[in-house]
Amino acid sequence: MSHPLVAAVWEQLGRRDLANILREIIGEHALDIALYQQDAQAPVEPLIRSVFWIKTIFDAQRTYLQGLSSVHDCHPYFLPYLLPSESVFSALMYLVKIKLELFPCPKSTDGDLIRYRLLIAHTLLVGIRVLLLRGETIDTDRKYKLERAMRAAWRNPDLSNVERFLITDFLPKAIARIGSSDLSATQAFLLDSGKPYLPPFATGLYPLTGAPDRLITDLLTGVMKNDSDQLVSFCLLLDILWAVDSAVIQCHIDRRRISQEQGYTSPAAYQVDEACNQAQDIKKKLTRTMLAAFDDEFNNAPLRIFATIILSQSAGEHPPLQTRRIRDTWSQMSPIRDSWEKASGQFVRWLINRRVQMWDCNGELEAFSHDYQQHLTQWLQSSSASEVDRKAQLKTGRSSAVYVVNCPAVHPVPGILLEESLRSHDKRAYEQLQGNPEFLTIDIDCPLCPGNTKIQHARMIEPLEQLSDALHFLSDSDADGHDSLPTSRDTTSCSSSLSHSTSQSSRLESTELSKRPISPTIYPAALSKVTSKQPTATTSEVFTPTLSRSRTDQTFDRQAIKTLSRDLKNVKLPFAGGTGLFRKGSSRGHQLPRQPRFCFSTSGSCLLFWGAGSNWVMRFDLGGGEGKKPKGHKYDIPGVQQAAAGDQRCAVIASVGQHYELIVFENDSDVPQAYLTIETENRSFPITCMVMSRNDRYVAFTLQDQVRVYEICTRTIQRVSLGSGMDRLSDFGDRAVMGASPSAKGTAYEAKRQKAIIERKLQFSADGKHFVIATHLGDHYAYVDVWNCTFQQWSIVPDRSKSFKLPPWTSNDGDFTGVFYDNTQHAVLLTAFFAKEYPSFFSMADDKIVNDSFSTRVVHAAQSPSGTRFIFANGRQEMYVCDSKAHGRLKPSLVKKASSKIPESAFRPGQLAVSFPQETEALACWVKSGKLLLRTIRMQDGIEAFSDYDLRSDFDRLAVERPLAADFHTQRRRHSLLSSELVAEIDGLPSVPRPDLPELSSM
Repeated sequence: MSHPLVAAVWEQLGRRDLANILREIIGEHALDIALYQQDAQAPVEPLIRSVFWIKTIFDAQRTYLQGLSSVHDCHPYFLPYLLPSESVFSALMYLVKIKLELFPCPKSTDGDLIRYRLLIAHTLLVGIRVLLLRGETIDTDRKYKLERAMRAAWRNPDLSNVERFLITDFLPKAIARIGSSDLSATQAFLLDSGKPYLPPFATGLYPLTGAPDRLITDLLTGVMKNDSDQLVSFCLLLDILWAVDSAVIQCHIDRRRISQEQGYTSPAAYQVDEACNQAQDIKKKLTRTMLAAFDDEFNNAPLRIFATIILSQSAGEHPPLQTRRIRDTWSQMSPIRDSWEKASGQFVRWLINRRVQMWDCNGELEAFSHDYQQHLTQWLQSSSASEVDRKAQLKTGRSSAVYVVNCPAVHPVPGILLEESLRSHDKRAYEQLQGNPEFLTIDIDCPLCPGNTKIQHARMIEPLEQLSDALHFLSDSDADGHDSLPTSRDTTSCSSSLSHSTSQSSRLESTELSKRPISPTIYPAALSKVTSKQPTATTSEVFTPTLSRSRTDQTFDRQAIKTLSRDLKNVKLPFAGGTGLFRKGSSRGHQLPRQPRFCFSTSGSCLLFWGAGSNWVMRFDLGGGEGKKPKGHKYDIPGVQQAAAGDQRCAVIASVGQHYELIVFENDSDVPQAYLTIETENRSFPITCMVMSRNDRYVAFTLQDQVRVYEICTRTIQRVSLGSGMDRLSDFGDRAVMGASPSAKGTAYEAKRQKAIIERKLQFSADGKHFVIATHLGDHYAYVDVWNCTFQQWSIVPDRSKSFKLPPWTSNDGDFTGVFYDNTQHAVLLTAFFAKEYPSFFSMADDKIVNDSFSTRVVHAAQSPSGTRFIFANGRQEMYVCDSKAHGRLKPSLVKKASSKIPESAFRPGQLAVSFPQETEALACWVKSGKLLLRTIRMQDGIEAFSDYDLRSDFDRLAVERPLAADFHTQRRRHSLLSSELVAEIDGLPSVPRPDLPELSSM
């Protein structure tokens, strides 16, 4: 089990519709078994994926409930994220049914598959532990049905002593004591001694205190004894072991969040790293103690269970304890670890896809509206005059101004009170406050928080008396037609992450609020509709709980449902065409996207193809050699914005909710190697250019006026700092200008226009040691920077920053088509699709500009692996191959056959892509009459030859492929392996209830 990967799953599992997620997983798995198990030789391993998913959900539930006597002790904020007992029980019954379907009785199970049968038993153990932690009563009849079905399902003749112990001894005892008052009392007593080692989720999972050896030894002794205390000792030891793992997982979640918000070198990130290292040290010590006990008593079933749990959840390359028996068990658990790793990666993508496609479903929008109204009411009430010193309110000056600060409660602080605090604690900010700024950076304690809560930012809002008048005016107005709920575009998914900050308890009630101050003036549409329900309301009535009415209010629900129905009619979810389960045959196949997008990888080894806003990216590997067909693969990713590839890796930027995500795949793997949330001020900022280095190490793209560069590590993605001043437009005025002098200063508007970035083109050098950026500003200048990538802190290479005046006919629509760097000649190639001749190649060592007639209206260009050769496709329907010479010269050669039979319409930017994978071979791709054509051009010893291949059939095949469910595309249907004599034993299995709302496919 990879802790970072499980952390990524947890970030997606923090949802209020978790019960629906569990139902969908079970429903899809039941469909997979029904459709693909006709063939007796079909593999079982892919069907185990859903068991891993269910176990992951159960483990997350245990984390919420650890350290509590029952679910009634859970903090109210986290209750919506808990599964009801009914859902957990139904999942347990389905797990029993899975066992019967995959490993029927009384047949023996293949030796390689016994581990998966044991996994189902372990998942039952975890699920029953969730029910014990909840402490809720379950009918005796239902307990009996679960126990009976479980015993009937495990009648295999080859049961191990672990399975026999779990199914016939331990789990029946645990089921019988679900909701037992005696167990709750015993558990509460033990928690008093174990609280330092089982921190509740609400108070923070870390820093963690390691359990003393004496306690672990006593618990191990109690586990080995088959008496009445065995259950409690076993459960407490199981919880202590999982508390360490959950602390490590939460550290990874917080580390990722803090590094994005504050950077990797911030003090908070350092504290999380320290806590993570401490938790890992505790885990090592605990696992060695428990494995040593297993090594001495290896025939003891409870100890073997713990050894299996530890060795299947350890992500290292070597076993935690170096003994022969431990090494053998470690080797036996290797397939389980690999399967868990793969299943976790697939679970992340499944949850992300579902989150995007079901943005407005499953009550998420209603839950957001409820929370929004509740927090808004609390915020308005907390801003009353009773919280402020009466004497301060009588003073003049900035008493009418109110500043919202970034404390956990998002307090609105009157300006006079903020001024007094700044006068004595922050002189610099106090001086800035005299000018009534809208935004203020400060470093003081919040004047309204009870403790010493530091605040760093303050934002001015409307004065409170004006706000009350505005609310009163809105309540008297019944003519507005705004919706009662904010649209999905204006909302942030309240379930996008499980990464609640658990390092301090002060964030319990304001996890979302502490990240973004909420001003009442942000959502006038929502407020106007809510307050318009009572046209005669007074100002005082606005502050009543009317804004936080219960979800069961029928009047409010009816209006919300009507609004949702009206909004959903205009919502277009990003579904790929033709992804339904049942399709009609068509001789034409699937239609190509209306706005096709395609690009070659930097190395030229593959072609990426997708559509604007599509839910997939297709990859065609072209390295099969002459005469071999390209190998196709499809990545199922909703909301694709841009894609790029280096050699083996592929990077995709997808739009997820209100932000972008950078997702990296390795070759044709369906499991992302890494992914990262890209924080932006506004998701409407376009991603206009994206490139990847040839060595797969870096990926770069432009976001509005910024250049973002990320380094791809083994399982993480880290942002690369380009040094100070990269995006400060004032720096462009200090460049060495070629061919013209800097323009004179104009008006303020003209200066702003001249500094506006029209477009940027990016590229890595062939050797991956340099990164070149070409910038087109509104002052009709082109600025070129060459960065050194060999050091940890990137910097511009000395004398590698140039600028020159663009032709006077240059438009501001963005006509650059590429930029390249030749590290041998220290020269830059800049191509553009201008109407006239364009200076495209120049040396960074001098100011000489080279004008070549072949370079006019360059549609696309590519660089060879050596970095000294280039291929161009221009607007004249010609292709040239050029060799760079000394002093910034190019030696062009027209490749006559390369452009043969390519339609004129293809020679436009974005309609044709070229690549230079080898010094004597080039590639071209274009779309023509519903065909996706790939041309291979060979040039050797003065002989030219080309061959075309239509990728349309490969596209159609990939388009109809069902998104990966469990890696059994080749499986066929087979009859159920249930024997008739066991049908009576599972009559008590209840059917899994369907969600109450009509839902969409999650894939």
